Amino acid sequence: MDSHKILLSLSKLTNQEITNVKRLSGGFQNVVFHFQMNNRPYIARLTPILKRSKALIDAELGYVESLKRNQIHVPDVITINDKYISTLIIDNESYWLTVFQYVEDKEIDVSDLSQWNNAFFYEWGKTIAKLHGISENMEEKINRPVWMDDEEINPMPSMLEESEPWLKEIYDDYKSRLATFPKTKERFGLIHNDLHQGNFFVKAQQLIIFDFDDCAYNWFVQDLSTSIYHALWTGSSYHPEWTTFQQEFLKHFLKGYTSSRSLTEADLTQLTLFLQIREVFLYLLFQKSWDHDHLEQWQSDKLIELEENLRQKKVPYEQELRMWMNETFNHHSS
Repeated sequence: MDSHKILLSLSKLTNQEITNVKRLSGGFQNVVFHFQMNNRPYIARLTPILKRSKALIDAELGYVESLKRNQIHVPDVITINDKYISTLIIDNESYWLTVFQYVEDKEIDVSDLSQWNNAFFYEWGKTIAKLHGISENMEEKINRPVWMDDEEINPMPSMLEESEPWLKEIYDDYKSRLATFPKTKERFGLIHNDLHQGNFFVKAQQLIIFDFDDCAYNWFVQDLSTSIYHALWTGSSYHPEWTTFQQEFLKHFLKGYTSSRSLTEADLTQLTLFLQIREVFLYLLFQKSWDHDHLEQWQSDKLIELEENLRQKKVPYEQELRMWMNETFNHHSS
C-alpha cells in the first residue's frame, strides 16, 4: 500500500495536517504505519473490513483498556473525530483504522547485554503473570474468540490446506492432545496470544505491551511458550558465547512468573506441546512469506531445523525445560 495514498486518505478523514507517513511491518492482515498529525507522532493500524469485524476490534480495545486500568503499561488508544475505530477507504478498499499513542522507547535490543539480562528476564515473566492474574479475575467477559476454534485468530488450519498432508496430521495430533487439558479459570482465559519480544517496548525495565490484534481465549501457558521460544532462539543466535544462556533465561523468566502465579508439572507438559505448535506455525509462515529462491543461510538452516523437529515430533528446548523442572520440583519436594 502506497504511503502517499494513506496520507491523502487520512488527511481527508481528519481534516488535519498529516505528514511523515511511513509504513511499518504488519501481520497477516494489517497494515501498520507511523505518521504525524499536527507535528505529533502516532502509530496506526489498518485492518481490512472484510477480514475483521468492528465488534472484534472494539473488544480488543476493551481488553487493552482493562489492562491499563490494572497498571499494565500499554499505548493509549487515540480517538479520531471522537471515534476509537474509524473507516478509511484506500484504492476503493475499506479498512478499520485504529490509532495509538507513539511510544518513543524501542524494542528490546537482544544484542545489548545491558538490556538483555537476567533482571529483564525476571521482569518479563513477572509482567506476564500479572496479565494472567487480571484475566483470571475479570468480572465481565470480553467478546474475543477462543483461539483453537477460530480460524481468523488461528490461521494454521487454512494455511495447512496448501501444505503437505504429513504436516496436517502432526497439527491435528497436537490439537487433539491440547483439547484434553482442562479450561479452568486458573489456567485458561483471555491472553495476548503472540507475546514475543517484538511486541513490547521496554522503559526502565518496564514492559510496554502492544499488538493485541490476536488476543483470544487460550491456555495461559501459550503466552509463556511464545516468549520462551523466541527468546531462546534469538538470544542463542546473538550470544553463542553465553553457554548457559538458555538455562539462565528459563530460571529467571519463570522465577518472575512464579513470583505471583503457580506452575504445575501439567502446565509444563502443556507448555512443551505449545512449543511444538509454535514450530508448526513458524514453518507454515516461513514457507509462505519467505522468498525461497533468495534465502539467506540462516533461513535455509531454520527451515531444515523446523522440518526435522516436526517430522520427529521433537520438543524444542526440551532438555533445558526438563532441567528447570527437575530443579524446581525436586527443590520444592525436598
